[in-house]
Amino acid sequence: MSETKSNSRSYTSPLRRNQKENTRDLILDTVAEMISEGRILDFSVKDVAVRAGISYGTVYRHFPTRESILEALYEVASEIMAQSSPFTPQSLDDIPAMVGKNLEVFEERATLVQAFTVALLVNNVQPNSRHQRDQKIQEMVMESTPHLSSGAARQVAAIISHLCSSLTWATLKQRYGLNSEETAEALNWALQTLIQDITRHEED
Repeated sequence: MSETKSNSRSYTSPLRRNQKENTRDLILDTVAEMISEGRILDFSVKDVAVRAGISYGTVYRHFPTRESILEALYEVASEIMAQSSPFTPQSLDDIPAMVGKNLEVFEERATLVQAFTVALLVNNVQPNSRHQRDQKIQEMVMESTPHLSSGAARQVAAIISHLCSSLTWATLKQRYGLNSEETAEALNWALQTLIQDITRHEED
């Protein structure tokens, strides 16, 4: 009898699990909307509950602090972008086309990506996925441009990494008013021009 009770207590139905996941997604979507509206510094767990139309206790069970909400937002956004458009160029010449694919993902999930970008900037967070991408770009630059000094190669890699980032995408759209096509064209031109310039043979 006790074994039966123990088994029933540990059982979690798929429906209950789905409800839990849906509530978690609702909370994160709500936070993304609030951050996109400029509320990165002043929202609380209670604010999220009111905005989402659920109880404070429900939000608290998933995320007891605003920091835990932001951490989850980083993880979800990073996972979505990595799955939708994994950064796997084989050479520097592949990067412009891959950035174009990234921009499509940014546009499809604009609210989430904007919130993710703002949260990273304000909280000075460096996700591991971003560090890995930057490291890969730096390695490719150094392999493709042996005529450059290590310092110059690092500078070039930093510029390419920045052009590939969601921060550059958001800046071109929000600050300069470029639409999605104009943003893609501008970044493609900048990357191709830079890559072509640095990969010219030394004597050229």
